[in-house]
Amino acid sequence: MVVLVALGLWTDGSGKRHILDWEGADQEDKGAWERLVQRLWERGVKLETGLQAIVRDGTEGLEQALDFVYGSALVQQRCIFHTLRNVSGKCVGSDRKAKKLLMEQAAALYHATRTSQAQARLAAFAEYWQPTQPQAVVTFEHEFEQTIRYFSLEGIVREGVRSTSRWERTHRELRRKFRQVGCFSSPKGAEVAVYIQVTPLNAQWARTSWWEASHSLALSLLNSNP
Repeated sequence: MVVLVALGLWTDGSGKRHILDWEGADQEDKGAWERLVQRLWERGVKLETGLQAIVRDGTEGLEQALDFVYGSALVQQRCIFHTLRNVSGKCVGSDRKAKKLLMEQAAALYHATRTSQAQARLAAFAEYWQPTQPQAVVTFEHEFEQTIRYFSLEGIVREGVRSTSRWERTHRELRRKFRQVGCFSSPKGAEVAVYIQVTPLNAQWARTSWWEASHSLALSLLNSNP
C-alpha cells in the first residue's frame, strides 16, 4: 500500500506544520494524487485562502494533478535536493574530485538572492562543465527553473520551501511505526494505523498535550463507522 501525504508548512518562520490529509493507494499515479489534491482544494486549501506554493519532488503524477486542480496560477516549487541528486546521477567518469567539485558548484547556485543572479550562475556553470559532463548539465538546465520559483514568494523564509526535507522526515517517522507492525489485515486497518500515527505527530507539532491528543483520538475512533 502506498500512502500519499500532504504536509502543510506555515511560512512565518515559526516552523509550524500539520499533516493536512493523506491518501492510501495501490500505486503513486495521477489518479491517486488527484483524489488527494482535489480533497485539499475542497477543504479550502486554495490560493485565495493563503496557499502560496506546493513544494514537491519530480513525480509526474503529482504535477499533472496539481495542474488539473489548481491550474497555472499555482507556484510549484521543485525540491532542490531531488534535482541535485538527479544531476549527480548523470555525472560520468571515475574522477571523484571532479564530481565533488561539480556538485559543490551546483549547490552554490542556490546561494543566489534573486532569479536573475541564479540564472547567470547557471549559465557560467553550464559553460564550464558542458565539455566534460554534458548529461549532468542538460539535466540541471532542464529542471533548474522549477527549483528557483521560491524567489517569487514574498514574506517567507525561503530556506523552508526550497525542498521536501520536512516532508521526507515525516514519511520516515510514519514508516518507522509501520515497520514495527509488519503487515495489516485490511486496507481499513492500514488507514486506521495512519490516523493513529498522524494524530500524535500533529499534536506534538502543535504543542498539544498527549492527554488532549489521545482523548481526541479515542473519541474519533468511537464515533467512526465500524
